Amino acid sequence: MPSEPDWSKAISNTTVCTWFYALAILNAFFAIAGILGVVMSKKSSFGVLVPLLLSTALGFTNAWFMFLVCNRGLRN
Repeated sequence: MPSEPDWSKAISNTTVCTWFYALAILNAFFAIAGILGVVMSKKSSFGVLVPLLLSTALGFTNAWFMFLVCNRGLRN
């Protein structure tokens, strides 16, 4: 794995955590939008619901792991 560049060593862990929290919130927002898309979908076909459900699951999973990166990796 390459080493961290000198210019990025000046970025504080708090700034990195804030960035990851913001991305986690954004992912959760889009996951909720996916759930609303499934609930409000007039077309209940398999081809419409599967991508919406997959993107929703991916959004929540991504949000959770971004939260964990900060809490486990940077806060210790």
